Amino acid sequence: MSRAGRTRWSGSIGCKHLRLETGGARAWWVYAAAAAGALAWLGLICAAPRLLASGHETSAALLYVGFSGVCHQLPERSFHLWGCPLAVCARCAGLYAGSLAGLLVYPLVRRVSDETFPDRRWLLLAAAPLAVDVAGGAAGLFVNTFFSRAATGALAGAAAACYVLPGMISCVEFWFRGRATRHGGS
Repeated sequence: MSRAGRTRWSGSIGCKHLRLETGGARAWWVYAAAAAGALAWLGLICAAPRLLASGHETSAALLYVGFSGVCHQLPERSFHLWGCPLAVCARCAGLYAGSLAGLLVYPLVRRVSDETFPDRRWLLLAAAPLAVDVAGGAAGLFVNTFFSRAATGALAGAAAACYVLPGMISCVEFWFRGRATRHGGS
C-alpha cells in the first residue's frame, strides 16, 4: 500500500506498461459518470433518426430541437441511420464518439485519479487537423468529406476527454475537500 492508502497493481496485459489503480474511488465514480454520460449522449444522437423512422415524430423532434443548440444539423453533412440524419453533423458525431473513445482509453494511459492536465500542446496538436479541415473547406481550398469531418472531430474529441476528465475530477475533489473543511472533517 502506498502512503496515500492506495494499492496499485502494475503489470503487462497486452500493453507495455498497463497501470490499473484500485484507489481513488471518487475519481472512478466521476470517470464512470463521464463515460456513461458520453454513451447516453451518443445514444440520444442515434435515437433521433430511429424515432423518426419508426413514426415517433414528436419524440424525434424534441431530440432534434435539443441538439440544434450544439450543431447546425445540415442533413447533407450528417450521417444517416434508418434513412434519417443523425441529430448532429458528421463532425459533431466524430467529436462525441471520439470523446467516448478517449474516455474509454483514458485508464490505460493515465491514472484516473490524476487531477493534473496534460500539456496543452497535445490538445492543440489534436485540434489542428480539425482547424485545417474547417479553414480549408471554408476557403475553398478543398472539399472536406464525411470522413475528414468525422475523423478530425474524433481526434479532437479524444484529446479533449483527456482534459475534461481531470477537470471534472478536480472539481469534485475540490467540492468534497471544501465540505470536509466546513463540516469539521480532515
